[in-house]
Formats: sequence, structure tokens, C-alpha cells
Amino acid sequence: MGVSATGQNGLSVRSVRTLLVVIMVAFGLAVYLYGPPATPAFRTAANEACNEYAGGNYRDYQLDWLSVPGNSPQWSCWDRSRPQKKAISLGWWVDPFS
Repeated sequence: MGVSATGQNGLSVRSVRTLLVVIMVAFGLAVYLYGPPATPAFRTAANEACNEYAGGNYRDYQLDWLSVPGNSPQWSCWDRSRPQKKAISLGWWVDPFS
């Protein structure tokens, strides 16, 4: 029977590296899919852009975050005072720095 100087545990450097990559990819995907609505600056910028689209009346717009499989995630803005018009897409990025 051989004796190992480093011991034998179930955690190798390769498995730790793989686990870290999986965690980073999962975190990146979560930020891409759900980051903008969870970030106050992005949500505020989207609210301001949608309010401007609706003519400055904050009661007349509806802002939604759509994360539908098959489509890229995006902000959707709908003017309730003009129900015949389709909702517009504000895209994923609404600039909070302008």
C-alpha cells in the first residue's frame, strides 16, 4: 500500500476551478436576465424614459421587465392613455447616467 505525501481528499484544484467557473457563469446569467430591474438606478432610468414616452403623466404608463425565453430581456413600456398603440421596447440598457 502506497502512502501519499499530500493526502487524498475529494477536492482537487481542477474541481475547485470548475466550480468557480460554473458559479461565475450562473451569476453572469442572473445579472443579464434580472439585473436591471433589481438595480435602483436602472429602474429609475427606465421609469423616467417610460414616463417621458407617456407624455409626462406618471399615472398613464405601465413599465414591465420581460425576460421571455427565446427573446433578449428588455424593458417594455405601454401608454395606458393610448391603448390602441402597441407597447414599445426600451431595450435592456436604459442609461442611468444621462
